[in-house]
Amino acid sequence: MKLNHRLGILAWSLALTGCLGGLLPKAEERAVFALPAPVKMSSRALPAALLVETPRAIAPLGGPDIMVVRADGEVQILAGVRWAAPLPMLLQDLLARQIEMAGGAPSVAQSAQSYRMPLRLASDLRAFEARVDGNAMSVHAELTAHLICTQDARILASSAPINIMMADLPNTATAATAALRDSASRLAREVTVWLSGVDAGGCDLD
Repeated sequence: MKLNHRLGILAWSLALTGCLGGLLPKAEERAVFALPAPVKMSSRALPAALLVETPRAIAPLGGPDIMVVRADGEVQILAGVRWAAPLPMLLQDLLARQIEMAGGAPSVAQSAQSYRMPLRLASDLRAFEARVDGNAMSVHAELTAHLICTQDARILASSAPINIMMADLPNTATAATAALRDSASRLAREVTVWLSGVDAGGCDLD
C-alpha cells in the first residue's frame, strides 16, 4: 500500500514537472563573441618585464553581458549576444597579447606566477557600451592606463583617458557587437603606443 502510494506521488510530481516545463520560459540563447586578435605593430620596449593586470571595472562592466545605455540613463543588456568571458578578463588578454606582439616589453605576463614582475600595467575601464537615442546608436569605450613600479607600488605614469567613439551605427546587436570589438582593438593599440613613450627609469628594476 505504501509502495503504491509513493509511486502515485512520484507519477504526479513528474506530470506536474512536465506541465511546468511547458509553461516556464526557456533560457535565452545568446551568440557568444570573443574580442579580436592583436594586430601587427611595433613599439619601443620597456626596460623590464611587464605584468598586465585585469582592468578594474564597476558593475555592470565586470561581467559577460553587453551593455546598452539609453538616452534617459537606463542601463539594459543587449539581447541575443554576450562576451565569451567577463569583459575585464578578455581585455586583459588582448592588452597583454597586443603589447607582446608589438615588442612593448622584454616579457609580458598576465599573472605573477612564482616570480615578481618589475613593472605592472593597471587600468580602469570607465565605459564599454552601446548608446541608444531613439533610433540612433553609437558605441563608447574609455580606459585609463597606469604604469606601476612593483617594488614600491609607485605610479610612474598615467595616461589621459583613452576614448573611442563610433557614431551613426545601425541599431542592431550585430552592429553594436562589431563596433565594440573594434573599439577594444583600438584601445589595446593606443595603450601600447602610450607605453612606448613612458619613462620607467625612476623604478629600481633589479
